[in-house]
Amino acid sequence: MKYILSVIFLILSMGIVRPVIATEPVVIKIEYALPYPGILPDHPLYFVKRVRDAVLEMVIIEPVRKSEFYILQADKRLQMGIMFIEQKKFSLAETTISKAEKYMEKAVTGLSTYKTSGGVIAPYVIEHAEKAAAKHAEVLQELLVQVPEAQKSGIASSFVLLARIQQEIKALK
Repeated sequence: MKYILSVIFLILSMGIVRPVIATEPVVIKIEYALPYPGILPDHPLYFVKRVRDAVLEMVIIEPVRKSEFYILQADKRLQMGIMFIEQKKFSLAETTISKAEKYMEKAVTGLSTYKTSGGVIAPYVIEHAEKAAAKHAEVLQELLVQVPEAQKSGIASSFVLLARIQQEIKALK
């Protein structure tokens, strides 16, 4: 008897339950982690890090590896910009984010040049560049609402540059 009552209750309850429709837009987050940047440009020993990075850039000869290095540098600079915004150092954030997108541009330009000269780019490298650019776009959109009006134009110009970079990445496929 209990069994029959529980089956009837289950059948009746199925008719009562209705699907819930979300009224707010769904925000899709890009699954891409930005690396920890280490010391920031306002640190007194930052010049040591810049020298190290310049040496690494000169030592890396292979174009695809150099592009991966530039993507890493772009990701680190973007994370630095986020940290500066959290510290309310908006002008430093603006210049650092601008440098991040210039590194991303160097990476994609290097890949395009390599492909034009007959080189073959592994699909994972293009996918990495694509994900990185998508994450940069996501972060820049979030940062645009956090910065004061004086820095919005700089962030917006970085966003425009990034949109062009994303088109170049699509052309690499």
